[in-house]
Amino acid sequence: MENLKCNIDRYMKLKGIRMYSHLLIDIAHELGIRGQKAYEFADKEKSNFSKMLKGERPLKYEFIIPLEKIFGVSLARLLEENAYKLPAEKDNIPFNKGFRYYAYLDDPKLYKEEFDLLLAEDGQSILTRTDEFGKSFLDYVVEYHSVNGVRYLHDEYGIKLKWYHNQFEFRKDKGIVWIYFKNWIEFARLVASMNDVELFNDIYDSYNMFFTNGHYATENCIFCQSEYLEIMLDSDDLFNSIFEIKPYELKSRSIGKGKKEVDSITYYSINPIINNCLRYALKHLDKYKHRAIDILKFGIDHNRRIVSEIVFNNCYICNHLGRLENFTNKDFYDIVIFVDMEVNDDEIRLLINQLPEFNKLM
Repeated sequence: MENLKCNIDRYMKLKGIRMYSHLLIDIAHELGIRGQKAYEFADKEKSNFSKMLKGERPLKYEFIIPLEKIFGVSLARLLEENAYKLPAEKDNIPFNKGFRYYAYLDDPKLYKEEFDLLLAEDGQSILTRTDEFGKSFLDYVVEYHSVNGVRYLHDEYGIKLKWYHNQFEFRKDKGIVWIYFKNWIEFARLVASMNDVELFNDIYDSYNMFFTNGHYATENCIFCQSEYLEIMLDSDDLFNSIFEIKPYELKSRSIGKGKKEVDSITYYSINPIINNCLRYALKHLDKYKHRAIDILKFGIDHNRRIVSEIVFNNCYICNHLGRLENFTNKDFYDIVIFVDMEVNDDEIRLLINQLPEFNKLM
């Protein structure tokens, strides 16, 4: 920590801050602590701060952003002056706010006016960058519960989970960026907490998973993960959304007559993960029996409607998501509710026995 102490002393001098107690009061102000409480904070933290500068204690994480803002430099430069080669000058200290600064403030105005202008050294979007801790902007969105950051990424970049790699896709103007983000479940919990069903289902687009790449979901796909299914089952609004019949436009590119053309087809269906939700609820009846009952009651009427519309019984279930195909041409017909496991519960079995069945080819 010797470099940290030297650099803090140096920047204190540049900024006209004479004592550590004064610096701690400034830190308190950045943390939203005002009045007499700021002085009490400084007095309480003075000993710990001194030990931190001597290397006897680690730097408190909550001090990072206040120090960056007070001194106008990034943490990397506080730790090592040569992290950036630009000279430090009193009136023009280079300030790389960094994406954690924006996630921490979570100010829609700053996102709109400043965030998108930041570029990495290779000219790529700030979304592809990681800091000295190996964290990305998405990591800090989750860490700081930055709901405005989520909405900004959705509205400006069209953030969408691409199920087959569990990567997030971002589209800005004509460019596309893909980012692998290991905290996609925690991010899903954050998005779910915003109580915006349309936003959640647009980011975690299970229809894309269903209507592309063979209509299968592998075990590693988020839509098959227990944590994700619990998010859907624990939220009344998200759970109710799986029953809605919604249009989904699938676009594909083809080449014809010397130019690229875009073909599209619109499908109508309930949420393709409804059978995954049912399967998980049946495995955990102690917690989700009421959800299993709701899906089965819906499925009885839903399947009966489909049976009444099929002139000849030439359709079959072709995968574990309940995709019903026309046997003749393999065209998608609908999603049906089905059960493929034994259940030791009389009330549930009674409902399963009323569920119209279809031939299976899985």
